[in-house]
Amino acid sequence: MKRYALVAGTALATAFCGIAPALAQNAAPQTAPTAPQSQADTGEIIVTATRRETTLQSTPIAVSAFSQATLDKQQVKDVTDLAKFVPSLQFNQQGDQSAVLLTLRGIGNDSAYTEVADPEVAIYVDGIYSPRSQGASVLMYDMERVEVLRGPQGTLFGRNATVGALSLISAKPKLGKFEGNVEVTGGNYNRLGVRGAINIPISETLAMRVAFVTDRHDGYADFQAAPDVAGINRSAFVTTGKKYYAADQQSGRVSLLWQPSERFSWNLSGEVFLDNGAPVIGLLQTARAGTDRWSTLSDTAPDTDRYSVAVRSTMNYDVTDAVQLSYIAGWSRIGGSTQTDADAGALPPTGTTDASGNDLPLGAFGENRTLSSRYDFQSHELQLKSSGKQTIDWIVGAYYSHEKNRIRFDIDQRNGYRDGTFSWAGSFIQANRQIDSRAVFGQAVWHATDHLRVTGGLRYTSDKKQDIGGRNVTYSGDGCSAADLAPGGACQAGIFGAYPGATAEELVNLLPGYSISSNDVKGKWDKLTYLARVDADLAQDTLGYASISTGFKSGNIQDNAGLTDPETLTNYEVGLKTRMFDRRVTLNLAAYYSDFKDYQVNQAVTYRDDAGNVIRSQIVTQNAKGATAYGLEAELTANLTDNDRLQFSGTFQKTKLDDLESVDGRLYDGGKASSIVQLKGNELAHAPRFSATASYEHEFELASGATITPRISTHYETKSWLSYFNGDANPFVNANDPADNMPDRGTNGTDWDRQKAYFRSDASLRYTSASQNYSVEAFIQNIEDGKIRTNATAFGTPRYDPVFLSNLQPPRTWGVRAKANF
Repeated sequence: MKRYALVAGTALATAFCGIAPALAQNAAPQTAPTAPQSQADTGEIIVTATRRETTLQSTPIAVSAFSQATLDKQQVKDVTDLAKFVPSLQFNQQGDQSAVLLTLRGIGNDSAYTEVADPEVAIYVDGIYSPRSQGASVLMYDMERVEVLRGPQGTLFGRNATVGALSLISAKPKLGKFEGNVEVTGGNYNRLGVRGAINIPISETLAMRVAFVTDRHDGYADFQAAPDVAGINRSAFVTTGKKYYAADQQSGRVSLLWQPSERFSWNLSGEVFLDNGAPVIGLLQTARAGTDRWSTLSDTAPDTDRYSVAVRSTMNYDVTDAVQLSYIAGWSRIGGSTQTDADAGALPPTGTTDASGNDLPLGAFGENRTLSSRYDFQSHELQLKSSGKQTIDWIVGAYYSHEKNRIRFDIDQRNGYRDGTFSWAGSFIQANRQIDSRAVFGQAVWHATDHLRVTGGLRYTSDKKQDIGGRNVTYSGDGCSAADLAPGGACQAGIFGAYPGATAEELVNLLPGYSISSNDVKGKWDKLTYLARVDADLAQDTLGYASISTGFKSGNIQDNAGLTDPETLTNYEVGLKTRMFDRRVTLNLAAYYSDFKDYQVNQAVTYRDDAGNVIRSQIVTQNAKGATAYGLEAELTANLTDNDRLQFSGTFQKTKLDDLESVDGRLYDGGKASSIVQLKGNELAHAPRFSATASYEHEFELASGATITPRISTHYETKSWLSYFNGDANPFVNANDPADNMPDRGTNGTDWDRQKAYFRSDASLRYTSASQNYSVEAFIQNIEDGKIRTNATAFGTPRYDPVFLSNLQPPRTWGVRAKANF
């Protein structure tokens, strides 16, 4: 711990040592800047982290803010790119649901992509909660700004903002101004993207803005040649067509602003999103001889057909000069289908069979198919708040949201490969899973003096979740004759998307050998969360604050008709925001300690019989007794000269899990007591002890007035775990139980779910015309071409030695971008 603290301190001190001489030479004796500076230069960025407009430096919250111009400079096109520039923010990628999973300050949930679980990092678009991370909410185009709020936001933002919130604020229409822009990007892997926006004044009181984005590339994972093994049908393997990790996304947004008077305004927008790319897939951590790490032996073609539609509305009415009423409402639908190779080619077929005639390796083929899914969500929020300069700034409100989800998710497993003998299959049909959330809240800021403020806030939340008619249809073999069980028999047909419109009961009647289990369950939870904070102007351009806040995430309903308890968080935080050297340097610091109770952890657990045959698989949610996370975050922006700019963000953190007995379903059978491990003291996933990003750019001014700006950025992380199991070397309960089918448990290696320390660097060179009307930029990302893992899993156990796989961040990419403004 001391070593990492020293590294963090040294990095920050080095940055100061490097900038101090330059700043001393460039600083003027007066207190005001010697020349006008932009918002980006002075740090006067407007944010709405407190549900009212304040400057970034006067907001007593740990918040990172990015304008669209800054996002463009940093090559940020979606939420995964943003993670490099926000302290403590990490991400994971999920394949068969095409989801991005966020972790902040070491707390996250790698299963929060369907109705099974909720995230701890809430995503908001124009002030409206987005419950699922699929869809346009992960794209960042035509943004006014992006804010990342760190720490519990339970009072003003509500449910599932347990450790923070990602707030995307789209660019709004402007009255009386016609303007627009268009941008084209091309690069390796046949990347081609186009984005643009146009602002149209319709009348003195009405304006419209249209924005769009498309982005596609061929994908990074090549297909390996089909195995040349006797008895294997090579045509069952995929060798051409769309690759895994391919992108093909389009989104469009139409926004309207109606402002008939000075007292009333209405922002209304509609957004659509289509994704016809390909899911990510686990790639072998150690490539087989003669193959590349970025390749896969696949007998399932990747396919994604997903969409989202959203309507968002914000009405503001000034009741008086001192009181404003707001109504914020939204509706969204996310749906579609995906199919992915669940076995990822980890165990190639051998062409031989066992004594029963089953292809070897047994159970080595798996396909996951989201046959259909639809998540409908609506929310309504009413706010009444003070406006203008008041002794007490206050806000009160009420909130309601309703989510109705349905999904059919199929799993097929065969022996050897796609054309092998049948092993197991299941269809998970959630026809009607609903979530209702209600809340009332209030917060007040008392300006005790001109330099001291005290804030207090309360929120009462009541959540209800229920599964109505959810059914699991899984293979049991019941009622199958010997002829039915023979290869090609009626009980060996599998699922593979059969009878897509059938109910669970109809599916069982159509497919012999299957049985039904019920998921009907409901739960209700409530909680009062609070915020207490004091902030003060310690000196000119220096703000200090201290706070205690709580967060709440309701319990879960599970696929086995069980319930999981809710989780709560108490966060203690102090922070400092300051500008120095004639406002050329902005430094923001935050130190926190978070104490979790009943921390929810999710995992897939597979149950097998003594012969290794799958009995069932499911996602289960468990409550750890608790978890703790503490750390120090720093953000620095320094205008070394009028043409030189340095940015730095860094995090030192430490996390610990408290008292959780669990089973790593990727390696061991969840039904065996001997598979249980005590995880107390383990570190949380996606929580490197130290991470930092440093960026530097210099602007060369040409005689014509045009500029050339080179920029380089590098990100560093120490090693981190990719699951809360922290490898496979912990002492297990009953480790020597002879009934266990893995008596050598603990010998699979201690680093298979650990990401090693790494550097990742990006660079760009941008030309901007003297008129600022157009620019051309060349860029390269992941210069080191590092194989950076975002998760870890295993395939093949318990019959074989496990084969370890991981999803990866993109390899080295490069391209050219041209943009024109009009």
